[in-house]
Amino acid sequence: MSFEYENGVLRVENAEGLRWQLTNAEKPSFTFDYDAVSVADGRALRRFGATVLPLALDEIQQITAFVAQLAPPPWATFHKQIIMDLRAMARSLINTVVTQLEYEGLLDVTITGREGSNDLYAGEARRVLAYVDSVWNAFHGLAAQIEHTPSEELKTVTEYAEMMPFPLPLEYFSAGVNEDLFNGAHGHA
Repeated sequence: MSFEYENGVLRVENAEGLRWQLTNAEKPSFTFDYDAVSVADGRALRRFGATVLPLALDEIQQITAFVAQLAPPPWATFHKQIIMDLRAMARSLINTVVTQLEYEGLLDVTITGREGSNDLYAGEARRVLAYVDSVWNAFHGLAAQIEHTPSEELKTVTEYAEMMPFPLPLEYFSAGVNEDLFNGAHGHA
């Protein structure tokens, strides 16, 4: 269970593990004053003005009881949550490769690898784009599968994540770049 509230933003994870966020949420009423409150991962704090204080046990119990009685919004489902987690993972996998190969971003990869590009890194960029395609195709296939899976048959995010294509070694993407650089430099001698 986790609970955060600040400036109209309410973030909740209930005891079953379902997460959701609401904006423009009414401030929950507790027996203690606060401007912001957070209970998660073994920490329980409240902020009132510039002062941050740990929550007392009875205050944590109030929040726990509040979360227990909350009904999730109709759009907050485990199906959607798993899909959102997988989308974040897909983006992370792509960004890891893009960053490790020192591109400024996916736009830089696309420009470098565009059809007809004579850039020395065009082949590398095309291999990155092929990997991006495989990640997004896997994500969309898994998302469709998840949407049509009965709730009782859903797998964990980790189990679905294992079905995503993890990056190949960086040498796969940069294969041929060193030879092109060497051959280009050698040809000018």
